[in-house]
Amino acid sequence: MMPFSSNPAESAAEPVPASPWAKEVGVGSAVVVVFADQLSKGWASSSLANQEWTLLPGFADFTLAHNLGAAFSLFADLAPAWRSVILIGVAAVAIVFITVLLWQAQQRREGLALGLILGGAAGNLLDRIRLGYVVDFIHLHWHDLSWPIFNLADIAINLGVALLLWDSLRKTGTPSP
Repeated sequence: MMPFSSNPAESAAEPVPASPWAKEVGVGSAVVVVFADQLSKGWASSSLANQEWTLLPGFADFTLAHNLGAAFSLFADLAPAWRSVILIGVAAVAIVFITVLLWQAQQRREGLALGLILGGAAGNLLDRIRLGYVVDFIHLHWHDLSWPIFNLADIAINLGVALLLWDSLRKTGTPSP
């Protein structure tokens, strides 16, 4: 790819000044996610124990599921002791790593994204520690196609990752001619 200027100093991206409140936005969003996630899982556990609710016929239901494994039920077939050690350990390490990144965040959007990921990871970790499984209840499907059942924590994690990717692509995008 050819630079638009022969002077490397001119073609380098301008540094973006730090925004105030990046960490606070991240911590606040993590707290909101954990609270909403745990509240919704409590509702799902009590309201969906013996039934499922149809939200959009042929497309979306609330269906209670207990996920013993990780994403898409990975590791669900491991011996329970090993499964718990591995999944709790990986989640704890990820939470520490995301917290370190959050403390280094310079922009509110970055803080928000990391807070969403942190809150989602913490919400699922709380389930795993308290219950030995993660409570899932949102089921999307269409005809014979079915997406694995998920929860609000999973949504927050995916939104946070998408926001980080979008922000990264925005920062490193090629300038238009």
